[in-house]
Amino acid sequence: MKRLHVIKNRSVRMLTYFCFAVILVVSLIACYFGYRQRRNELLAELDLTLTRAAGEYQNLTEDFWDVYIPIFQQSGGVEALRAYFEQADALTPFEKSDLTELLSSMALRNDQIRWIALVADERETNYIYFSTQSTLQELSDDFPYLEQLAGKESILEIYGLRTVDSLDESYDCIAMTGGLPGTIDGGTLIVGFSMDRVSLICGEESSFQSLQFDIAVDGESIYTSGETAFLPDELPERGSAALCTGTEGTRYVQVYGESIRGTRIYYSVKWTELLVLSHRNTGMILLLVAIAMIVMLLLYSMILRMLNREVEIIHAGLEKIGQNKLDTRIEANFKESSFEEIARAINAMTVRLKENIDRAYFYELKQKEAEMQELQAKFNPHFLYNSLEMFCARCYQNGDAETADLIAQTAAIFRGFIGSRTFIPMQEELAFSRRYLALFRARYGDRVRVLFDFDTEVLEYGIVRNVFQPLIENYFVHGIDPSREDNYICLHGHFGETETEKTAEAAKTAEAAKAGKNTLPESEPDDTIVITVEDNGVGLDREECDRINVQLREPIVVSEESYGLKNLHQRLALFYGEGYGLTLLPNENGGLMIRMLIKRVRCETETNNS
Repeated sequence: MKRLHVIKNRSVRMLTYFCFAVILVVSLIACYFGYRQRRNELLAELDLTLTRAAGEYQNLTEDFWDVYIPIFQQSGGVEALRAYFEQADALTPFEKSDLTELLSSMALRNDQIRWIALVADERETNYIYFSTQSTLQELSDDFPYLEQLAGKESILEIYGLRTVDSLDESYDCIAMTGGLPGTIDGGTLIVGFSMDRVSLICGEESSFQSLQFDIAVDGESIYTSGETAFLPDELPERGSAALCTGTEGTRYVQVYGESIRGTRIYYSVKWTELLVLSHRNTGMILLLVAIAMIVMLLLYSMILRMLNREVEIIHAGLEKIGQNKLDTRIEANFKESSFEEIARAINAMTVRLKENIDRAYFYELKQKEAEMQELQAKFNPHFLYNSLEMFCARCYQNGDAETADLIAQTAAIFRGFIGSRTFIPMQEELAFSRRYLALFRARYGDRVRVLFDFDTEVLEYGIVRNVFQPLIENYFVHGIDPSREDNYICLHGHFGETETEKTAEAAKTAEAAKAGKNTLPESEPDDTIVITVEDNGVGLDREECDRINVQLREPIVVSEESYGLKNLHQRLALFYGEGYGLTLLPNENGGLMIRMLIKRVRCETETNNS
């Protein structure tokens, strides 16, 4: 009876439940990895087929322009096309013969070409050449691409799979359109390409019954290996996969990684079929786990009989400690040395627990105080925003739209100051700078020109929040010359420096070092962005710039000192690391140039790192 009582003890039950939980987790993990391995094998085979099909399709599109080579190589080729496109009269037999010979040479450039049609705007009768029949025929009114040609917007366009009839034969082809030589105008050359090779690759034997390959341009299908094209509302990005829902239900879709003239090539299989095939090994894994669980239960019951007494003693001591009797100590002669160590650890834990309870109460009070301060910090800007919006509304009511716009700009600037994100896109920071500059331009009007010169590639990266505001404020507070009418401030952004700039800067640094001036080494790795703020204002000489550059790198000692640029420099150095930040340089044309060196970091990368 006592042994049965011990087995039903709560600690033993908890240990039993834990073992079952471990076994369950292990079985689920094993099933998951078995599923992942089988799934990856299946998808790797499909990915390889997708790559081959995409390569075959890419060969068609990239070799398209080779069709034009015979026009320039063949004697009279350009003249034959000009006679066709620039004359509305019917072709003479000699002109038809020359045109047939030219189109035949063009068709020989690619064995996938089935026909070539010439559609002239001014001609009543157009012609089409069929390569397999070597015949030139009149283009019928039911030519399936006439409507798309009427709305043609670019030189190269790709049209979907259509059937073109010729005498007693039919051809299923995709079509590509091209322009004409520069001296010819007034029509279009359209070529039909067979998709037999792509269909052969896509039709290879596979484990999936629901597998189909699709090619789409601008949301319209140009080829499908299935009965109907699968065109979900939103396809995954290139090189990625996702579950998409269409008319045929939910399917797993994988899109080819490279862009082929705006085309998306992808395969799709039913999600349920992929799930079933991927779980082929799950049954065997579950059987092995069940056998392991039975063996573990047998070992577990044997260990329980051997450890009953020690567990009961520890359990009894823990129950007292759990009742908040922290003066309890577990004292016994344990046969199992590990239980003796556990008992000593529990006794030591009880002592520390009593000490920690007092500290936890103190920390709880501090936490509440910090929460109150955080709520107050959130309330203050909220009150400021509401007040500015009230002022803005009052200005609009009084007809002062200009002042109302300035107040609205100020409110937007305050929101930017207290944003929750530390790292934001470069375009968002530039938009904030433009709002801030609008306040100063309201004061100085046309006497100040503001220029932005950022490379397009730079705008794809992110930057620390509120870095341009101190630089702009520094110019308008210390650098602008109100007596001039041609003041300007220009913000540049580019990748690194050119070799000429590096050489010139190295020469200036060496010259300053010879004169005994304080110089700062400038390193510029390949993964950097250089942002300069240049003006033609009052400016500083080289010695003053060197002195300020040294101060920027010194810690902020007192809150009363002017630390706008210093604060910005140390924020950049803290975020990007040593070697990044600000450097002041005298502008060769007068004024000041502030050079900011940051690292190339994309917003999504910084979010993942955070």
